[in-house]
Amino acid sequence: MLRGSFAACLILATGALTVGCTSGTPQPPPPPAVTAPAQAGLAMAVPRASHTATPLPGGRVLIVGGCVVDHCDGPAGADSELFDPTTGRFTPGAPLSVPRAGHTATALTDGRVLVVGGFSGERLPPLASAEVYDPATGRFEPTGAVSVRRAEHTATRLRDGRVLIAGGANGTNVLAAAELYDPATGRFSAAAALPGPRSIHGAALLADGRVLVAGGQSARGTLVDTAAIYDPATDSWRDAGRLDTPKYKLAVAPLPDGGALVVGGQTADDPQARLARTERFDPRSGTFRPGPQMSEPRYKISESVVALADGRVVIAGGYGVDTYADGSLRALGPVPGPERQFPAVAALPDGRILITGGYDDRTFLTATAVVIQP
Repeated sequence: MLRGSFAACLILATGALTVGCTSGTPQPPPPPAVTAPAQAGLAMAVPRASHTATPLPGGRVLIVGGCVVDHCDGPAGADSELFDPTTGRFTPGAPLSVPRAGHTATALTDGRVLVVGGFSGERLPPLASAEVYDPATGRFEPTGAVSVRRAEHTATRLRDGRVLIAGGANGTNVLAAAELYDPATGRFSAAAALPGPRSIHGAALLADGRVLVAGGQSARGTLVDTAAIYDPATDSWRDAGRLDTPKYKLAVAPLPDGGALVVGGQTADDPQARLARTERFDPRSGTFRPGPQMSEPRYKISESVVALADGRVVIAGGYGVDTYADGSLRALGPVPGPERQFPAVAALPDGRILITGGYDDRTFLTATAVVIQP
């Protein structure tokens, strides 16, 4: 149900997800860095990874689902939690309609949260359902009808409030299918398909209202270096240049200059193939250019790269935290707690960052959380 791990890497298989193992090689210690002010000693009710953390109106953060069993060997989480930054506490939230991990959770303009797809358990096909969390009632309710089963997709809120769901995998194949969710009607409708199938990729809303998707895999073990841009005005895609190398398990974040930052990733199904590189996308030239190096290699960071209102990009995952601004990266970590792969990160109203969960290189989960001032 996850997107690969050190001791147990999930492999796309016909009709199911199976676990395949790689030979473990000891990882190098984290690079030295200046520790940023952090609040440790926080903990969720259960350990989890491949979950989501979504800010709500008023400042709380909604934590949803995820892998909740060590090695991700079992059912996904069917619960939610709420983090209150004023008290520093997690409290139980409403149950989901179905367990989910590897899903997406998108804040809607009206304050609700759209949760789409994911896996309900190991070796089970992805889900073809969606639900919406309403903070006014504190409950999840089913919504719309998703066109296909999908996980490892991206969900990007557009300027008009609709949400673009792109790519992913259905348990057998990687998908090119895309669809749009309209919160006004609670319905999904077909959108133009991606130029080619793509999963475990990254996506970001650009300043001009278009959506950039980059990297991923087009089939099991076939990584891509291509990028594409979706224009909601014409419901169409166009090519958007090439990355420096084929890679997946990366993240993409918007930049104030109208471009985007491509962060980390992995060039092969091997933990030693993770990347410390970043790339900058220039929408005027349609090209990617080398960006600064992170303080450590990072992958499995789909939910741990956050663009702040002041234009900075916060990059978590692994042992520490980096911030990107004005073409340079600054290391803030290491932060308290274990190594984190597939953690979930959220920006708090006061400018701090909440980092939750994840698993280490042995796929042991953690419930610990850290609040850090970037």
